[in-house]
Amino acid sequence: MGQWFLFTCIRAGFGGKMDKMAPREVGLLSQGSGAKLYRLLTGVILSMINEKTTKLTTVLILGITFMFLANSPFLFGQSSDEIWGPYLTVGEGGSIVVNWKTAELRQGEVAYSVASPADDEVGSEKVERETGPVQFHHVRLDDLRGGTEYKYEVNDIGDPSTYYFRSMSEDLREFAFFVYGDNRTCVQRHRILTTWMAMDRWDPTFIFHTGDLVERPTTSRWADFFWAIEPFSRSTPLVPVLGNHEMYHQSYFDVFPLPTGDGASMRGWYSFEYGPINFVILDSNVNEIGLSRFLEQTEWLKRELEGQTRKYTVVFFHHPIYSSGYSSGVDTGLAESWGSLFEEHGVDLVFNGHVHAYERLVKDGVTYVVTGGGGAPTDNISPRLDISLKARGDSLHYVRVSVTETGLELETVEVARVERDGGSGRVGCGAELSGGRKIIDRVK
Repeated sequence: MGQWFLFTCIRAGFGGKMDKMAPREVGLLSQGSGAKLYRLLTGVILSMINEKTTKLTTVLILGITFMFLANSPFLFGQSSDEIWGPYLTVGEGGSIVVNWKTAELRQGEVAYSVASPADDEVGSEKVERETGPVQFHHVRLDDLRGGTEYKYEVNDIGDPSTYYFRSMSEDLREFAFFVYGDNRTCVQRHRILTTWMAMDRWDPTFIFHTGDLVERPTTSRWADFFWAIEPFSRSTPLVPVLGNHEMYHQSYFDVFPLPTGDGASMRGWYSFEYGPINFVILDSNVNEIGLSRFLEQTEWLKRELEGQTRKYTVVFFHHPIYSSGYSSGVDTGLAESWGSLFEEHGVDLVFNGHVHAYERLVKDGVTYVVTGGGGAPTDNISPRLDISLKARGDSLHYVRVSVTETGLELETVEVARVERDGGSGRVGCGAELSGGRKIIDRVK
């Protein structure tokens, strides 16, 4: 909590202009395995700052503290191949799944309760235990009151911390969700982005990832990924999409206990409903699944769209149908198979990744958003299709969507620019970041 206290103080001390902080500063404040150090610094700062302290003095105190932190070895967290998590995902029937990995086979348990219980609920903590020892732990919390804040603890990862989440609610008609993708290789860059998402006042119910979570599906790469998403993953469920870099490897299905659908492990493609939205997650890796399974998926998609009962439909898969990053501008096979279904059934939004840039396109009433700015080497792009309304390359960004009774509002938040020294190729992880947080696209 100390790091977030420092963040709050700095925001207050600088008159709410924290959006102007440099990307590296945000990354530094987001990291840290030195929780004791943070707690100590918090106490020191609290003892130094009181209601009589001027803003200038407050800023000076915080500035000195930040300079210490920026040079402190405790600040730089690091991933562990042996242990990671906890992180949240969406389970069957609106449940929340608490996930983590241990170095050895362990039988885990999660203790949870309402964060602010009523008088008759005090002492009503519940415990969910696994049936046997495993390394990849997935504990599903089913018995949850809708739209309620809960606290939880995991018993066997050497971390006594208490975490919080808000349960899903069928009565909810207004909420937000975020979308980003293609972090892949650049771990520090990815961590900067997730830190901004964790602090975003839109407070998302879910965060969707459009694929290419790892460069290769190895244990060390997964450890890096789960370290990078720590700023939000313990309180906000992640909903992933299979990218080509996951290589259809079993590890993807080991780490993500997704809702039952179809395809690989019965979770290659699936759907779930929340509020006024039907969310559909597809697998566009045709070369991996083969033509026969792709056609089966297309038939499944057709049935899913024909049976939709919610006001909006939002679809996610990795490879874009349309993109200014394609030489031809279109994936003809996907356009004929899926694009025609989206148009026929009035799909509202389609999110993709794969191209490491941002682009928004509209084709026959369907809005397509390519968001591949999660941290991987970036592409340079400019809109060159008639249906392209906005395009921006070399951008570290995420998309946030607000859902209301009157419609869907979309905003794309850039947290940094990736500096390009010329050339048209992808810009790698070592490139400098510049600029501050700003909205680069907005649709109401």
